[in-house]
Amino acid sequence: MNMNLYRTNRTKNRIVREERLFVTEDPEGEPVRVPYTLSRSARRTTWSLVISAEGKLTLHVPLRAAERDIDRILAERSSWILTNLQRMEDRMRERESLRPSLTPEERARTIRNAVRLLRPVLAERIAYYEPLLPSRHRPITRVSVRAQKTRWGSCSSKGTLSFNWKLYLAPPEVLDYVVVHELCHLCEMNHQKPFWDLVASILPDYEASRRWLCENGDTLDV
Repeated sequence: MNMNLYRTNRTKNRIVREERLFVTEDPEGEPVRVPYTLSRSARRTTWSLVISAEGKLTLHVPLRAAERDIDRILAERSSWILTNLQRMEDRMRERESLRPSLTPEERARTIRNAVRLLRPVLAERIAYYEPLLPSRHRPITRVSVRAQKTRWGSCSSKGTLSFNWKLYLAPPEVLDYVVVHELCHLCEMNHQKPFWDLVASILPDYEASRRWLCENGDTLDV
C-alpha cells in the first residue's frame, strides 16, 4: 500500500519525485513501514530499485507507470528491499565503529587537505584521458572538487566537471573510472548505450571499478 507523504516536485526534464511509504511484513510476519522515493522519468523505459550509501530507497520508473505496477514491483521485491536495507544499516554501524573519532574541526581540516591533494591528481588524469575522447566533445570550462552527498562526479552542459573529495581515498583505478565517466559526458549527456560504449572504448574494464564503488563507496570517509 503506497502512502503519498509530500508534494510532487516537477523539473524541466520531466522527472517527478514523490516521498512515499509502503507497508510490508518482516520474516516474522510483523508489519514494516518502509519510506522510499518514487522517481518518474520521461526518459526511462524500465524500472530499477536503488539503495544509497545512506540507506535511502529509490524506485525509478517510467513517467506514466501505473500505480498497480508500482505496488507489484514493491511487493515482489520486498524481501530484497528489507534484506539490503538491513545490510546497509549494519555496514553503516560497522563503519562508524571503525572510523576514528574526529572533532568537527579535525574532520574539516582533513577534508580540506584531501581536496588540496586531489586537485593535481585530477588535473593529471584529466590531461591523460581527455585526448582519448572524440574531437566533437565540449571543452572543459572548469574543474571543481566538492563535498557531494550522492554523487562521485558530475558534468554540466557548460563543461564544468565536479568531483567528490572522497575520491582521494579511492583506489587509483576507481578514480580513473570516475574521471573517464564524467569526461564521456562531454560527448553524451545521458547514460544510454552510446555513452557506455564510449566509456568502454577508453576503459574496457570499467565495470569492475563501477562495481567497487557500489559495494565499497560508503567506506570512503574520514
